[in-house]
Amino acid sequence: MVDHLTRIFVDAEGDRASDLAGALALRGFTVATTSGRLVADSTTVEAGEAKGHLRSLGYADREYRVHVEYARRWGFL
Repeated sequence: MVDHLTRIFVDAEGDRASDLAGALALRGFTVATTSGRLVADSTTVEAGEAKGHLRSLGYADREYRVHVEYARRWGFL
């Protein structure tokens, strides 16, 4: 069994960052502020699905960064 964590770092600033974080929260992400930046995490939404959703809402790739971590029962890949 493979589990994953999709983590999105929001690089946009101001109201645009808040709107982007809100869009991710509505999609099922948990959004938190860490070291003065917004970070959204999900174990159910795939990275490609999240990126497609953000693009469909008009967000440019430069406004966020997507990281994915995969884990198996015996450790991380």
